Amino acid sequence: MTRSPHSPSFGSAEKMTHSAVSSSAISQDRAIERSANDILDRGAFVDSLICAVVHTDRNRDGEVTGRRSTGFVVGLTGEWGLGKSSVLNLVKERLDSYDHVAVAALNPWLFNSRDDLLKAYFNVLRDALGKTLKERARDIQEQLDKYKGAIGLGGTVIAAAIDLHGGAGFASKVWSRWGKRATEQIKKPLDLSPDEERRSLETKLRMAKVAVVVLIDELDRVEDDEVRAVAQLIKAVGDIRGISYLVAYDPKHVAQALGRGTNPFERQSSGEAYLEKIVQFAVPLRPLLEEDARALLQAVLRDAAASLPPVEHDYQSAILNELIDAVQTPREIKRLIGAFAALEQMVRHEICPYDVLGYSWLLTKAPTVRDAIARSIDTLVDDPGEREMFRRAAAAVGNRTVEVRLAEILGDAVAPHERMLKLLFPRLGTDDDADSGIRISRRRNLVRLLYLGDPPGSIPRAEIERLWSTHPVTRSVQALRSMLAAERIAPLLDRILDLLPQLPAENDTVFWPALARILVRQHDWIRGPEALGSLVEDAGRTLWLFGKLSEHSANRVRAILDSLIAGGDLLIAPWLLRKHLFAHNMTSHARPIGGEFILTKDETANYLERELPRYMNAITDGMLLKRLPCTEVLYFILNAQRWTSDLRTSLTSQLDDIVAITTFAALTVPPKYLLDKETMNKIIDGEVVLCRLVEVANEGRIPADPWLRRSLLRLVATLRGHDPHAIRDQEDDSYILRNSALE
Repeated sequence: MTRSPHSPSFGSAEKMTHSAVSSSAISQDRAIERSANDILDRGAFVDSLICAVVHTDRNRDGEVTGRRSTGFVVGLTGEWGLGKSSVLNLVKERLDSYDHVAVAALNPWLFNSRDDLLKAYFNVLRDALGKTLKERARDIQEQLDKYKGAIGLGGTVIAAAIDLHGGAGFASKVWSRWGKRATEQIKKPLDLSPDEERRSLETKLRMAKVAVVVLIDELDRVEDDEVRAVAQLIKAVGDIRGISYLVAYDPKHVAQALGRGTNPFERQSSGEAYLEKIVQFAVPLRPLLEEDARALLQAVLRDAAASLPPVEHDYQSAILNELIDAVQTPREIKRLIGAFAALEQMVRHEICPYDVLGYSWLLTKAPTVRDAIARSIDTLVDDPGEREMFRRAAAAVGNRTVEVRLAEILGDAVAPHERMLKLLFPRLGTDDDADSGIRISRRRNLVRLLYLGDPPGSIPRAEIERLWSTHPVTRSVQALRSMLAAERIAPLLDRILDLLPQLPAENDTVFWPALARILVRQHDWIRGPEALGSLVEDAGRTLWLFGKLSEHSANRVRAILDSLIAGGDLLIAPWLLRKHLFAHNMTSHARPIGGEFILTKDETANYLERELPRYMNAITDGMLLKRLPCTEVLYFILNAQRWTSDLRTSLTSQLDDIVAITTFAALTVPPKYLLDKETMNKIIDGEVVLCRLVEVANEGRIPADPWLRRSLLRLVATLRGHDPHAIRDQEDDSYILRNSALE
C-alpha cells in the first residue's frame, strides 16, 4: 500500500455530528444489521452473493415474474471477526425487500442439541414461507411437515441418507442416539417415503415460484459435533431443490471439526475434502483494505464519542499507519476503539492520544505484552529511575552500547508488535521525535497509563497550565507557596520537564522568577532537614535538559536566565552558570569536564563577570548563610577561581555562634556530599571554626536536633580530614572535644 506522509485528520469528536444512520452497532463488538451502517460499502458484494443463491425470472418488459433458488450451498468464508455476520445481515435485509423470496436464518450457536437443531431448521423454514406466501403458504407448510415426519422415523432413515452422502457411517452412530426423541414430536406420514415427500415439496416450491434461502451463521463458533450435525443436515435433510444455503464460517476451524485423523494436517485435509462435498463454492470475504480500515476507524471513533487530533508529528502518522497495516478485521478495530475510548478519557490532556491508541492496540491484541511493559518500565523509557540511569551512564563512559533486545525484556509474544513498540518507545528504535513530554516514552506518563489515570502524587496537566498562566509574579508566588507547603513542587518540576515544550514561552519570565522566590528560606538559619536545596537542583536540571532540546528551547532558557537574574535570583541562575563553567572547561579542575551546553563560552564568560559582584555580596552580607538553601553562589565563585581572602575572612567571621556554624555545616556537607579538607580551608579558616565548636561543646550548646547534630559531626570530620560518612550514630560531643587542633 502506498501512503501519504501524513494521515488524514480524525477531527474532534465535539465538532462531529452523528450521522442519522449511525448506531452503537458500529462501535460495539456486534454485527451491523442495516446497510445504512455499512461503512465498508459492501453493497455490490451483497448483490453478487444474492445472484449465487437466487435466480430472478423476468418477462419481456423486464418485470419480475418469479424467483427460484439456485440450489447451491455457498460458503461465506473468512477468519473470526472479519464481518461474516454483518454480510449475512445485509443479505437478509436485501432479500427481505424482494418479492417471491423466503429467507430463513438459522444460528446453530443458539441450540444445545441435534434434536433442537432439526426442529429449528423446519420451524424457520415454515415461518419464512408463511411470511412470504401468506395465504398461499398453508399447502407448502403442510408438505414440509410431511417431509419432516418422513425423514425422522426412528432416526435410521436420516442416518442412512447422511452416510450415503459422505458421512462414512458416522451419522448412523450419532443420529440414532437422539432420533427417537426427535420423532416423538413430529408429524408421522402415512405411506410415502422421505424421497417421495421431498419430491412433492420440491414440486410445490417450484409451482409457487418462490426462492427459499437459508442463512446459517456462526458455524465456526460451535463445538465440533455441532459443526458435523449442521453439515449433515445441509447435505441430507436439507438437500431440497428450491432451497439455497449461504453458510458463514472460518474454513480452517470447520475443516478441523469435520476432519478425521490423529494429527492436525490429516484432520485438515480430510475435513476440507468433506467440506467440498457439501459446499458447491466458497466466497471469501475480501481483506480489510487500507481505505476500509481508515473509514471504519473514523466511524467507530465518532460513534464512541472519541477523537484523535490532527496529525502534527511524524510519530503520530507512523503509529496510525502501523495500526492500519496491522489490523485485519472490523472486530479488531471495534475492540481497539473500545479500549481507546475508555483509556483516553482517563488520561486526557496528559498523554498524546496517538500513544494511547498504540498502547490500546497492545492491550487488546497482546495483554501479556502490557504486563511485561509494567514489569520493565525503566528499560523502555527515556527517563528511567536512578538505578537504570546509572547503568546507562556507566555503559556510555565505557563506550559500550546499551543494546535493547525486545524479546529478552518483554518475552516472545512481542514479535508481532515490535514495530509498534519501537514507535511508542523511540529508545527501542531509531526515531528521534521523542522530545514531546506527553509521550509514554516518559516514565511518569507510562506509569499514568498503567495506573489508568494520574498516579498518587502526580499533578494533572490542566493544573500546570492554570498555574503557568497565572499573572503577575506575586500571584504566581502565592500559588507556588501553597504547593510548596503541600510538598508538590518536586512532582510539579517533574511534569513541567515533560510539558515545557508545549507551554507558552511568554509565561517563562513569570513562572521561573516566582519559583526562585519560593525556594529562598522564609526564616534565618536552617532549623532541621529541608528539601529546598534539592528543589533548586531539580529546577536547574529541568532547564538544563530543556535547553538542550533545540535552538528554540535554548533561546527560551537564555530568556529565562535573564529574567531570573533581573529578579535577584541566587539559586537557579548560579546553578545553570556553574554547569556551563564545567561544560566549557572554565574551572580549576585538573581533569577538565567538557560536554553539552546551552550558552556559548563567550556568553558564559560575560555572565561570569556580570554576576560575580552580586554573588560576592550574597556571601559578605550574610544572605548565603541566613536564607539560601544551597551553596550555588559559593561554588560558582570557587569554581571560577575568584574566591578571595576577603570572602574567606567574611564567611569565617559570620560563623560566630552555634546556629550559624550548624547552618554552614548543613549547607556544605549535607548527607551523601563530600568536601575535602583543603577546599574547606580555602572557604573558611577551619582551625578558627573548630575552636569555636569546641568552645560551644564545652558550654553544652550543641543543638538537640539529631539531624543538626549529625551535620556538625560531618563538618568536624571534614575539618580534621576524616570521612564524614564514617561517623557512627553513637558519636557525640566527645568527638568534637577530642582534639581542639586541626589534624
